[in-house]
Amino acid sequence: MRMWMINPKILCRQHLLGEHSEIHKHRHNFIKKHSINKRIQLGQIEPASMSIRHDELVIEMLNRGYNHKSDYEMPDLSYLNEHQRYFIVDRNMALKDLLNRCEECNKRYRELINE
Repeated sequence: MRMWMINPKILCRQHLLGEHSEIHKHRHNFIKKHSINKRIQLGQIEPASMSIRHDELVIEMLNRGYNHKSDYEMPDLSYLNEHQRYFIVDRNMALKDLLNRCEECNKRYRELINE
């Protein structure tokens, strides 16, 4: 599971819907109080930002005419230590990684910066 944490307009359909889906799937891990050490070590999630990020993704989904019927209820994160709960994804690194791995996201990014 990965939160790109970049402008949702950049994300291709696969990455936009994928990040949205993964946020919902990861909620279960928080409810079950599973370890997120690996995701934090890899710099891939911002637990405290899940609800806000969900809403950002939904706005972009609706702007593209996609359906959305799954509200997000923020789970209790109090079991996480402060570092984990408030971890911040390196957005520059995430953008670079995404643009190197996805041709469609790269195209959308170039179009967005040329507007």
